[in-house]
Amino acid sequence: MANGSFKSLKNNVSYFDKPNYALFIRNIDFKNNLEGNKKYIDKKSYDYLKKSHLSGGEVVISNVADVGSVHRTPFIKIPMVVGNNQIFIKSEKTFLTDYLYVYFQSFWGQHAIFSITSGSAQQKFNKTDFRSLEVPIPTKDWIRENIQPYLTLQDNIFKENVFLK
Repeated sequence: MANGSFKSLKNNVSYFDKPNYALFIRNIDFKNNLEGNKKYIDKKSYDYLKKSHLSGGEVVISNVADVGSVHRTPFIKIPMVVGNNQIFIKSEKTFLTDYLYVYFQSFWGQHAIFSITSGSAQQKFNKTDFRSLEVPIPTKDWIRENIQPYLTLQDNIFKENVFLK
């Protein structure tokens, strides 16, 4: 999650509508395949948001409003940070991150997310409850055989679409 309170973010993070040092990647950016109006931050803001750096391949889940919206950060050549109202997951073992992306998009993963969701006016979940979720993990070989080929294909499609545009 973005580090700090809303007040500290307001005092330490500058947002820009034109390209700057890093992409401030929001849920709407994922939904628009990184097309349209994007937000950027400068180097000072990027350094302040050190807990929010993305390098590509992370699982990003909306935890407020559009709860359960699951995305995977693209592998692009610009620094990125996760935007507000999102959490991200990245394992030291890439194959586990890949699995978690597919898992949280699945019926079972969505059910797990909604089991910790609360709020009537605005749906949300907190990271403490999220950390308490029990996630079944298959074997490394199963993930490599069943998940990674799918994600490689998905990455290639994204790259091809960028190239064609």
